[in-house]
Amino acid sequence: MDALLIVTTLAWAWLPVHWHLTKSDWPQLCEWIRHWLKPLDKDQQKEQRVEEEMMKLRQRNYKLLTRCFSHLGLVIFVLLHDAIAAPGFNTICLAVCWLLGYLQHLLVGGGWVDLTARRLKLLSYFLHGMLLMIQISEAATTANAPVSGPVDLCHFAFMEGLYTTIRFWLIFAFLDPGTSVPFQLLFTITNALTYLVVFGSKVPVGLLCFGEVFIFMVGVISSIFIDMVLRERIYAMLDTADAESLICGFRRVLRGLCDGEVLLDSHMTIAQESECLKHLILTDVSLKGRCFGQLLADEERTRFDEFVDSSTKAFGLPESKHSAPPFCSRVSFRGSAGIRVAADVYHVPVPGLFGASEPHHLIAFKEDTESRPQPEAEEGSVPAELLRRISPLQYRPPDTASIVSGSSRASNSDSCRELREMTLLINAETELQDVEEAHLRYRRDEEPADIATALQSGMPSLRKMVKPTDWEKMRSSVVSFAERASHDPRIQPKVIKRMTLEWPGSGRLMAEEAFIKRAGTEPKVWLHVTKLHPERRWARPVVLEGIEEIGAPNCTGRTHRP
Repeated sequence: MDALLIVTTLAWAWLPVHWHLTKSDWPQLCEWIRHWLKPLDKDQQKEQRVEEEMMKLRQRNYKLLTRCFSHLGLVIFVLLHDAIAAPGFNTICLAVCWLLGYLQHLLVGGGWVDLTARRLKLLSYFLHGMLLMIQISEAATTANAPVSGPVDLCHFAFMEGLYTTIRFWLIFAFLDPGTSVPFQLLFTITNALTYLVVFGSKVPVGLLCFGEVFIFMVGVISSIFIDMVLRERIYAMLDTADAESLICGFRRVLRGLCDGEVLLDSHMTIAQESECLKHLILTDVSLKGRCFGQLLADEERTRFDEFVDSSTKAFGLPESKHSAPPFCSRVSFRGSAGIRVAADVYHVPVPGLFGASEPHHLIAFKEDTESRPQPEAEEGSVPAELLRRISPLQYRPPDTASIVSGSSRASNSDSCRELREMTLLINAETELQDVEEAHLRYRRDEEPADIATALQSGMPSLRKMVKPTDWEKMRSSVVSFAERASHDPRIQPKVIKRMTLEWPGSGRLMAEEAFIKRAGTEPKVWLHVTKLHPERRWARPVVLEGIEEIGAPNCTGRTHRP
């Protein structure tokens, strides 16, 4: 039986099976071709960002390949030997083109030439054109000296294989279908004409056309497919970057509306460090990796787990996934030194974060400041004027010395414990020899166990001087300036407008300007505060002044009657 008849019968019998198995691929292939011929209308700004990222990717890719393939350029010495030993149009052309390619690989890969987008495009045209010229010169030389013998045949086969390899290398080097596809067509036509010139009528035309068309299609499809895959990855990367930027901005706004937030993994373990949470429970120990339930009061843990489960289930409902507000619950944290801190917590599940199968949990909290235990009033903490207004008849002002000794004895003794040096600028012309400038040097005796102990010590700190609502902003400003100053000795001072300070013995002071300046190479900075004045407070009018209890004796010994 004729082999052609057998193959034809098998082919027609298998085509319906092949169509049934692969029919879902054809709509996708048509969509792919339509997208390539006529791109979909998308956001122009996003398309521009994709093009910029594609160009950056092409530049990085080409520089990496030039650094790797520059070593292959040493073959130039072999080609120079052939050009000198057997000078001819083909050998000289091949040596010159290889030398030019080797030099540009060295210059671009070594960073001697800045690879801009325009230069990359010109290099793409140059290398494609150079390969085309080498093929034409090879065809012209072979036409004048036909292939005869095994040596010439091996040389011809080697050159054809080298040309095919370089064709695909150009595809992966430039990642530009707009340039690769037209030149691939020119390479295919030139290669087919070379075979016809060299072998003439002995060439099987059908087999030659099939081989050349197959190589051309593989090259074109590879170029288009790689470009589309890279563009899809860049789209995904930009969407991810936008989402991360949006989430970071949202979390910063959340810190402004609440006292802080913390991210928990699916096992209710703290996934990222939260300075706000450490500040809430007054600790400086790292909380990353700790179970969030351990920070709650014992009786609150079960209720908190139920709260998170119900919130997660409610978020999964279709009607509340995108529009429902977060769930809220009141819990009590276990602070340092046994202090219980009440706070309102808000919960939002974050599914699919970091590729996890189970959702993460974003917890925002807002402290109930009234729930914190207030310190008891010490001797001398109530102003004498206020006592006069409250009880003008029975008040007896204490001795001034006793007020000073009672109110400042403890605070001064604590603050003097860390004081090591003091330099004073004294005006000798004044009667009391006023101190016009003072420079104090402190040194902490021992590191405190936690933040609560540090706040109770006498060591001055910026945390004690600024208002609690301004602490996080000042802390981040000082830390960021110190980091920049360690790398840039010529950094300009950072200006802070209107800063409020808590100064011992003077109450709150308002500074119109404050400057953060560099202080040597250590992670220390100077804080220069200027234009100080007492903070203005609106005094409440005393509307009950002069009113006494009915039946209380007045100064004359009589009694007021209604």
